[in-house]
Amino acid sequence: MYKVIVVEDDKIIRRGICQAIPWEENGFMIAGEASDGEIALELIEREQPQVVISDINMPFLNGLDMVKQLKDKTPDTRFIFLTGYEDFKYAQQAIQLKAYDYLLKPVDASALLQKAKDAVTEWEQGVDKQKKIDNSLPILQQKFFRKVENGQDQLDIEKELANLGVQLEGAFYSLILINYTYVSEAHSFTFKEKLMQMASLFFYEEKCEVLSAADNEYAILLSFDEGDVQKKQFAQVLFDELSSNESVTMTMGRTYLNLFEIGHSYVEARMAMDMRHIMGTGKLFSIEDTVPKGKKSDGIFQELESKLASQIKQGVPGKVLETLDLIIEWVVENKNVSLADLKVFTLKYMTMLFFEIEKWNKEELKSFNSTEAFKEVMEIDTLAEMMDIIKRLIQQWSELIYQKEENDYKSHVDLAIQYIKENYADSNLTLQKVAKLIHVSTPYLSNLFKLEKGFNFGDYLLELRMKKAMELLRQENLKNYEVAEKVGYSNPQYFSICFKKYTSYTPAEYKKKFK
Repeated sequence: MYKVIVVEDDKIIRRGICQAIPWEENGFMIAGEASDGEIALELIEREQPQVVISDINMPFLNGLDMVKQLKDKTPDTRFIFLTGYEDFKYAQQAIQLKAYDYLLKPVDASALLQKAKDAVTEWEQGVDKQKKIDNSLPILQQKFFRKVENGQDQLDIEKELANLGVQLEGAFYSLILINYTYVSEAHSFTFKEKLMQMASLFFYEEKCEVLSAADNEYAILLSFDEGDVQKKQFAQVLFDELSSNESVTMTMGRTYLNLFEIGHSYVEARMAMDMRHIMGTGKLFSIEDTVPKGKKSDGIFQELESKLASQIKQGVPGKVLETLDLIIEWVVENKNVSLADLKVFTLKYMTMLFFEIEKWNKEELKSFNSTEAFKEVMEIDTLAEMMDIIKRLIQQWSELIYQKEENDYKSHVDLAIQYIKENYADSNLTLQKVAKLIHVSTPYLSNLFKLEKGFNFGDYLLELRMKKAMELLRQENLKNYEVAEKVGYSNPQYFSICFKKYTSYTPAEYKKKFK
């Protein structure tokens, strides 16, 4: 039902209007009544009626002055004035106040009812029109920001803002961009109301405007007198308040001296927002925070990526994790890797790690749905989330290797060392040959040696051969080439070089000194 409030100082007339007219039968309800304009102010502001029927000439506060005070508080309410013939001069003022209509006393009940019906018809048309404007305004605001992104230098920013009802005056201008988790239209409306309330608490109303920048983004246009300090204080207070209940990311453009330059501030805030996949979501940061600290070098990134792929193939999860951390550090520092490229990177190394995990234990991947995993990557939008997926796979892979090594470690190392001790005199003895004989991969056996001995296969074999050579030189009267042959060197000259490098003596010097 439509609300009607009656304001009349004559009690009999007021009661007649309220009771003699069949309001409810015609879709109306009497929401209240008052004996003068002063009493009616609070009542009308609270009830927000569609129609107010009011006498013009009343004590304390007449009808015209009442309307003047309610103009901004109840802009949609239609006022129908009642006036006596002697007060007809007031009717002209009523027209100037854009009152809906006026009637001369005594009032005909049917005429007044019809005026009320006509008034609510106009009210509905006005509300529908305002709804269309309200619904189209966010679209127009978003269109404005797209224009700014596409070519602000050719755009009359001040004129465009004026067309959107934005007029700011101040010594400095800047823009804050807010991205939030979109839930529903109702949530969006509530979120905007909260933004406007916070902004109005910190700034005067004419110093800030909240506009829709995208379906899940708002831009706060600011004009202020204290430069960046005031902007940053407001941004921090706003972020702290919003982030306590909402998932929000906020970015700030730079501060400028002219309103038309606020377009630059928006572009900077947008560029910063587009880096949230690297900077992280749920944070407050400025365009300055996204500027690379070091010199850009794509070659370093390519080298690190190549190293990462090589280490995965070598089967060294610890080294893979170290290199991945270097890549993350490089990406954060340089801030020039797009979200799309990061997703390609993540999918590539997920696939490589899946393959390695499957080599160690196919059972591990039976419950794993690769399609779902790839879908997860496509839906996330931060570096941290993507790298977390890769790190979880590295951890899984590392645990499988560790479990396998726990079972095979001692037997493989013992077998390899036993074979080397028995065959060190074989000049064709190689890591590949030993690995093949004990049925493991060459990289795997190489890693086992490093873990068990602290150095690689070649160093271990050299030490074993040199110690045997020193023993032979001390205990037996053998020629240099005979000792070389017995410890696995077919070339006596090469043996002498290796021996001196190891002991600091030639075989002859060692034999003479220590025999």
